[in-house]
Formats: sequence, C-alpha cells, structure tokens
Amino acid sequence: MWFWLLRLLRWLEEVILGRRSPKTPADRNPSKAPPADIFFARTDVVEKSPSNDTVRPGQFISVVHKGRSYWALFRCPCGCGDVVSLPTQAPHDPRWRIEVSLEGRPTLHPSVWRTKGCLSHFWLSDGRVYWCEDTGVEPCRARPDVYARKL
Repeated sequence: MWFWLLRLLRWLEEVILGRRSPKTPADRNPSKAPPADIFFARTDVVEKSPSNDTVRPGQFISVVHKGRSYWALFRCPCGCGDVVSLPTQAPHDPRWRIEVSLEGRPTLHPSVWRTKGCLSHFWLSDGRVYWCEDTGVEPCRARPDVYARKL
C-alpha cells in the first residue's frame, strides 16, 4: 500500500514547506509534470458482465450491450485487489462516462472515490492513474461540504 506513504509525504510537504499538491490532472502543469505510467493499456469491450474473479489486474472492461454502455469494471489500482464496478448508464447517479483513446486506453469522468475498503480517490486519464491528495480518507470527512454522512 505505497499510496499511504505517498500521502504522508505529500502531507509533510504541505505542512513543512507550505506546498499543496494538485487535486486532479487538470490542476497539474503538463509541461513540468511527467505523465504517470500507463496502468490500463487497453479497453476490453464485452457484452456480458464477467464475474469478479475473472477480472485481471491492469484490465479495464467496458460492458456494452446492443451498442449501449452499462458498466466499467477493473481491479482497484491501489493494489487492494477489489474489483471496482462503475455504472455508465441512466438512471444511476452517479454514473461515469468512458472515453477511449485512439490507442485504446480508457479515460473516466468523473474521478473514482471508493467509499468502502481502501478509500482510494483517483482520476483515470488515457490509461494513467492520477492519485488525489485525499486518497485514504472517507469522502464525508475529507469534503463534508459536499458529501453528507449517511446514517
């Protein structure tokens, strides 16, 4: 779980040096920050949702039936091993939008913030994972102005 160490280092940098890390890839200066390594090299399109035990690390699956996108599935990039299933169709709220690059790499909108388990928060852009500074913190604790705790 290397992201805990990275989060601690970012926090120390913020406290000691007064620097703040960017929250999203859009906040980064692309000319100064090298892109992250490619985590999802391609998008596998299937018609039927596979079982969780068949989803491999580094595999991004888009479930499309009769031309309509239904789900995105992949193993959490933090290494916890959990399968993340994201709805891509109405009436789900929230729902994610998948874009596929010419190289076949996936981009997801909006970010993914797991509310159970590892609590990872990241953006997926062109197959690359960009970690948010509040990874590992419950959304209701990190952003109480936006996320209310459900009782």
